[in-house]
Amino acid sequence: MVLDPDRLTVIFRYCAIIGTAIFFIKIFLPIDSGSEVGGDFNSADYSDSSFNFFTVEGVSAFFMTMGWIGWYSIVKMHYDIAFCTIISLLSGVISMGLFTYLITQFRKLEHNPKVTLKELEGKKGRSYMNFTPKGIGKIQIEFNSKLDILDAKNNSDEFIKAFEPIKVVKIEDNEIYIEKDV
Repeated sequence: MVLDPDRLTVIFRYCAIIGTAIFFIKIFLPIDSGSEVGGDFNSADYSDSSFNFFTVEGVSAFFMTMGWIGWYSIVKMHYDIAFCTIISLLSGVISMGLFTYLITQFRKLEHNPKVTLKELEGKKGRSYMNFTPKGIGKIQIEFNSKLDILDAKNNSDEFIKAFEPIKVVKIEDNEIYIEKDV
């Protein structure tokens, strides 16, 4: 009989222990799956505010909460078996939903600006190496909220020495064209 109190206590205890172990392993020791974010969170693009209810962490939170609430309500509170089962299942669903909601809210705090090269037009930086007239080289400029070294072409007929100030004059075919900034 499934509703035997002793058997149900053992089921709740195993759900609690296994769910807790998996939850803490996944939270504190993320398994690298080859993406930027370890664990289960690579299943969706979190740049949008998608709401993924069924992740390993969410399901383990369900079993962890369901197990501990069910075990406690039977062993310590001596509630009726049917009532214990209902409140343990409801608390498991609530914890899974709460965990998923919190992760979704944390993902909204990430700063991933979508920057294109077009936004560099008119910005100032400095040459990172010597540029011959109409030559190719590298520049140092603030891009995507950090100082970056990018490939560029000299748009003028004058020589630009390394570390001289430059200005981005145009972006064409994903190529940066610069001139000496005076």
